[in-house]
Amino acid sequence: ATFQLERQLLSDRALHGFTRLRILSFERLAQFVLDELRVPTPALLSEQGRVMVLRALLFEQGRKLKTFRASARLTGFAQQLSLLFREFQHHKLAPRKLSSLPADEKTQTALRDKLHDFALLLEAYGGWLKTNSLQDAGTLLDIATESLRHPVRRFAIHSVWLDGFAEMTPQELELLAAFLPFAGNATLAFCLDRKPESDPAWLSTWSVVAQTFRRCHARLAAMDGC
Repeated sequence: ATFQLERQLLSDRALHGFTRLRILSFERLAQFVLDELRVPTPALLSEQGRVMVLRALLFEQGRKLKTFRASARLTGFAQQLSLLFREFQHHKLAPRKLSSLPADEKTQTALRDKLHDFALLLEAYGGWLKTNSLQDAGTLLDIATESLRHPVRRFAIHSVWLDGFAEMTPQELELLAAFLPFAGNATLAFCLDRKPESDPAWLSTWSVVAQTFRRCHARLAAMDGC
């Protein structure tokens, strides 16, 4: 995608070249931030490593599980659990929050048991990382966001252009909100013909991007100086 966008930019005859342009995903933006702030990248556990650790934790915690006790040793279960934990990271769901979700008496027993198992395994995984002085690769955006809120040195970006995102996770939105104050100006482009005053019906083609726009607008409007 980076190469494709560079070719599109250079197809404009008014642009003879560029030296300071960077086309980044959110993950590469996070690494760029750490490099600019001269913050060492912590030791990260890869996704493959996460699967291996979860497989061991499923064996270790198997007797404490309520719903997934029988599934814990099935081939591929650790892989699916790893993907789910990555979604938890993107949406900032910690074990304590997962444990509090089934407090509602209306929540079905099966769902409560599943949330219990997820919270148990997620907490065990966090404990394993702490014991081994590692951090999950999925927390790189969180590390960059925290570094921007308490920078060890300042840096400046001339301008930021965001385009091509129909959805942004809470993790990505927090990184964007922390990064934009370092930019001289910013343009956030969304595929909408006008500013949505309310969320359209969920069947609408524009429902997802409109919700993303409204969440992004509300988050940035709440920032100091906006």
